[in-house]
Amino acid sequence: MDLLRAMSTFIRVVDTGSLSAAGRDMGLSQSAVSQQIAALEQHLAVRLIRRTTRQMTLTDAGADYYQRAQVIIDAVQEATETAAGHAASLSGPLRIHAPVGFGQSHIANVAIAFQRHHPSVAIELILDDRIVDLSAEAVDVAVRFGTLSSSSLVVRRLGTLPRVLVASPAYLADHGNPEDVAALADHVQVRFNGAATGDTIPLIGPDGPVDVSVKTAFMTNNPVTLTKALVAGFGIGAAQLPLISAELQTGQLVRLMTEFEYTPLDVHAVYPSRRFIPAKVRAFVDFLQVSTKDAW
Repeated sequence: MDLLRAMSTFIRVVDTGSLSAAGRDMGLSQSAVSQQIAALEQHLAVRLIRRTTRQMTLTDAGADYYQRAQVIIDAVQEATETAAGHAASLSGPLRIHAPVGFGQSHIANVAIAFQRHHPSVAIELILDDRIVDLSAEAVDVAVRFGTLSSSSLVVRRLGTLPRVLVASPAYLADHGNPEDVAALADHVQVRFNGAATGDTIPLIGPDGPVDVSVKTAFMTNNPVTLTKALVAGFGIGAAQLPLISAELQTGQLVRLMTEFEYTPLDVHAVYPSRRFIPAKVRAFVDFLQVSTKDAW
């Protein structure tokens, strides 16, 4: 039995939550993964995983072995990377996750530029608006917005994303241009269906924060669709400034009450908190931080 390989397989089984998911991640059949775990348990003379038809749980010995094995595998990877000089020549898969709109407008270009610099890195860029479990889905780096809850992840702040109030000229021609906060109550809004503020427009102006209740005319969970709904004249709404730069330049959208803005969104890069961070992950986060500096 290849002990290090079996340890790595055991770690992936725990991280992904199942034998089949670990197999897909490692390019192995479920039976091959099961055989490696069985061989490891036989070698250690202890049960690591309790398996039923419905769930998989770690034994006390398995939980302790997972923590210690992770340190060993990380140390092996670090030694291998240092000896091979990967800090100068990065290689291997790099799985990145980002929100759809920001991923399309910014992260895609950064990822492409990074791979041009490091052609031996195989990037997989996943764009959706879920908050993914990095370990379970084998994600190396994720981009997240807003205030982050306490977790075991390493967080690197990339910058702040401005959000502004906009509408289409056609909508304003039909409904009038609001000249003050009070006038917003006579309008309808386009918004994300998961917005915590609901049927309220929260703005920050010269005198501080102000909230205005408005009716919602159109909701979506996709920023591209939201922009299209705003351009179509369905209402006023908040938009991330980098995502609508083209629409502002062409006049499809115009900013309203420019002395007011929504609370900006902090943008972060997060990655698993382990003692050893692969050089390709560190390099990409550094590259991302430089690329987003003063970008908005």
